[in-house]
Amino acid sequence: MKKCAFCGQEIEVTDRIGRDDRCPRCANDLHCCLQCAFYDPAAHHECRESSAEFVSDKEKANFCDYYVFDPQVQTDTHKKAGDAKKQFESLFRKKD
Repeated sequence: MKKCAFCGQEIEVTDRIGRDDRCPRCANDLHCCLQCAFYDPAAHHECRESSAEFVSDKEKANFCDYYVFDPQVQTDTHKKAGDAKKQFESLFRKKD
């Protein structure tokens, strides 16, 4: 079963995911980079599809024709990226 990358809700997909489709639990967009099989934070523009156009907001719906709802999406990928950024920024904070 496929899951929402934001909340982990199982999503039943019988047809293509449309640009306006949202998660029934958290209402986040399903047709976004974080939900796509081509999304890769280590890849150029964070996408393994070389022909795809750049998308600046990876959490919002977009018009990418290469979008494929990822069956292996990790619900905590988004959290891990945020935690790593916070840890990195904490290294350079001024101590009072």
